[in-house]
Amino acid sequence: MLHQSDEALLSDESFINYCLERNEADINRWTKILQDNPGEAVRMDELRAIVMLTSRDIQDIELRYQITDLEKKIALFEEASVATTNTTFKNRTKRWNLAVAACMALLAGIAIYYLVNSVQRSEALPLLYATKPAEKKALILPDGSRVILNADSKVTLHADFGQKDRRLQLDGEAYFDVVHNPSKPFIVETPRMDVKVLGTAFNVKAYQADDLFETSLIRGSVELSLKKEHKTVMLRPHEKYVLREIRTEKVEAVISSNTAATHSNTGLLPVKINKIDTSVVEVSWTNNKIVFVDESLAEVMKKLERWYGVRIVVQDEALANNLYTGSFRNESIEDVLSALQFSKAFTYKKQGNVIMIDK
Repeated sequence: MLHQSDEALLSDESFINYCLERNEADINRWTKILQDNPGEAVRMDELRAIVMLTSRDIQDIELRYQITDLEKKIALFEEASVATTNTTFKNRTKRWNLAVAACMALLAGIAIYYLVNSVQRSEALPLLYATKPAEKKALILPDGSRVILNADSKVTLHADFGQKDRRLQLDGEAYFDVVHNPSKPFIVETPRMDVKVLGTAFNVKAYQADDLFETSLIRGSVELSLKKEHKTVMLRPHEKYVLREIRTEKVEAVISSNTAATHSNTGLLPVKINKIDTSVVEVSWTNNKIVFVDESLAEVMKKLERWYGVRIVVQDEALANNLYTGSFRNESIEDVLSALQFSKAFTYKKQGNVIMIDK
């Protein structure tokens, strides 16, 4: 007979290694002990179940198996308890109380573990919404705010968006119509500027591959945080902020509908208005229109590339600075290029998905 108490065995490292099959020497030792003490088999099974139930190494499937096995043993124990002596009954009752307590503690621990980890996974899990070239997509965010993604753009936010804060990252162009919430500002992060609002409608253009970053305000108010400049700018309706990086130079402009241009690359420029329908050019794409107002051929071709999902190569650099104006809806790219040719002539050749522009 083994003279060690249940408590002593449950704290015995060698016995624990045997129960969890961690050490071959301990497994062999306790297998021999049990062979020499067959009368301890039931007790050892019970204690082994307790060790396994309280082990951190246990897996879900093992837990289900052990709980089921434990329930069966408890039932058998209750049936046989009448035939036991009072001393045996007390000892076994004590062990099963330990087993049940261990089981309940483990269940509670596992529940807490999975709850905490599921929350952590939820907080860490990013949600990505993206469009391909020639594609646009409308989204409703968890807080009810509406987003329209322009072509070749992506928005990233966390699964718990709207719970702690309303923060997302943008690479590309998107129009936002934000639900008002004074306690949780809506923040759009881009590589060069962050846009902070409470509730408003605005457009952000921030393709990482471009040298132009632009925020246009339609209604409400926004606060821009310029990362490299370490300053903030407040915008009012029909104002926009343009930040342009050309090689190592940067050009910034607060653009107001009430201010005229002072320089081709710098200064204040008016918000562009489509003279045909008086719409704001910067958000015309949300109505499935592509509009140019005195834009360089280089900028026009960037828009057309994303709009139609093609690659355009301007072979003659002298053409890149020519300015073009036009408004198109549902036309083919061939029709758009043909119309632009009437303004300032150029030639083009289309080969598959590539368009070559030349004199």
